[in-house]
Amino acid sequence: MSDPGHRTALVTGASSGFGVEFVRRFAADGFDVVLVARSGAVMEELAAEMEERHGVTTVVLPKDLAEPHAAADVMANLDERGVHVDALVNNAGFSTYGPLVETDLGSTMDMLRVNMLTLTELTRRCLPGMIEPGWGRVLNLGSIGSFSPAPMTAAYGATKAYVLSLSLALRDELKGTGVTVTALCPGPTETGFQDRAEMADSALIAGKKLPTAAEVADQGYEAMKRGRAYLVTGGSSRLFAFGSRFMPRTSASRIAGQAQRRTG
Repeated sequence: MSDPGHRTALVTGASSGFGVEFVRRFAADGFDVVLVARSGAVMEELAAEMEERHGVTTVVLPKDLAEPHAAADVMANLDERGVHVDALVNNAGFSTYGPLVETDLGSTMDMLRVNMLTLTELTRRCLPGMIEPGWGRVLNLGSIGSFSPAPMTAAYGATKAYVLSLSLALRDELKGTGVTVTALCPGPTETGFQDRAEMADSALIAGKKLPTAAEVADQGYEAMKRGRAYLVTGGSSRLFAFGSRFMPRTSASRIAGQAQRRTG
């Protein structure tokens, strides 16, 4: 990874939080970077900074990844530009908060598309171009919610269980190809994620000092470089992820629900 040549990384959700941090790390390693998110202006500023600071080439693609043909549109755009993707970070995603019956149905369906369908399609479309030259990296954003049912974020937790399962299965399918897949499963982190999900009164984060997106991205980037299968960040999150394997799933669900209860 220290001498990538003309390798290119595609980072989704590149306008905030983990996405910004991953763009910074790839650019510092000499990768050209494709930035994809809804907020074009923010990405343009970040791209200009990376080009000036690291001398890399950037492509900014404003795109709502909840759109049904978003992944195909992104890849068609890159094909027209002659851009080959060597590393893919499926970072884009969001959550709703509260009992499923009370959440907005449209937002929930958009979440399922972004967190699972677009992630899967982008991965499927990028993998052949990684396998052919014998090198590639895929980093998928999971969550501590990947390890158990998650009341109050029920559908979100289910999407992240999918992400972890998909990532681990692909890792085995790709053995011997030079392509690795890593699932980064953070605990609560200081990003804009909680604000979008309106989780300010969740016991999981209320009144707590959370690790920064930069701190978690550092760990995730190193795990991806080493080709690790998955990484859980945060001591209590690692304990829960490990311990949940040895308790009834109903107990794990109850514990997760208590952790995410409303405090207000």
